[in-house]
Amino acid sequence: MENGEPRSSSRKIKPRLPEIHSALRGTATAAAGGTLVIWWPAFTFGAYNAIFFDSVMALWAVATAVLLSGLVLHRRGAVPWSSWIALLLPTFWIVLGMLAPRGGKFHYIHYFEVVITLVSAPYLTWLLSKILLSDYDELPVGQRFGAVGITVVIGILAFLLGKFNYLFLTCADFNVSGNNTPPDCAKGPPFRLR
Repeated sequence: MENGEPRSSSRKIKPRLPEIHSALRGTATAAAGGTLVIWWPAFTFGAYNAIFFDSVMALWAVATAVLLSGLVLHRRGAVPWSSWIALLLPTFWIVLGMLAPRGGKFHYIHYFEVVITLVSAPYLTWLLSKILLSDYDELPVGQRFGAVGITVVIGILAFLLGKFNYLFLTCADFNVSGNNTPPDCAKGPPFRLR
């Protein structure tokens, strides 16, 4: 077949995939974005009883990027003041960590870190979806909150997977991945080699 010639009707036409509904696309995009943020902190909280600093720093980076985008555009009215406060929470955690004495007396900072990380992820899911997905506001309210709910459910499931890691991972799996072994991991070769 050369350029300009019509296609032969004898050729098979490839079946088309059904069109994905825009509500599903918007909800799934928002939920996927949120779960990418929450799964690792929730898993490490379950496995190690700690949220690693890199997870908090990732939340800080995303929240600060959104905050600075609003400041650069000089459009405070576009984002409610409560969102500005929420976007500043990870920065507040970092400043608090810098100012707190280095003794073991300030355990509340760890709990503040956990709360900020686990509460910020669903909130950031909602806020980033609202900002980044042009048709997010057109979704029914149930589907918008559904995306946030999915983020929360994934966070809970990731925490439980971390807590019960010994059922499907071994200490060697953590070592091979470059992580420290959690206290209750199962002995044995990496799971993928069984």
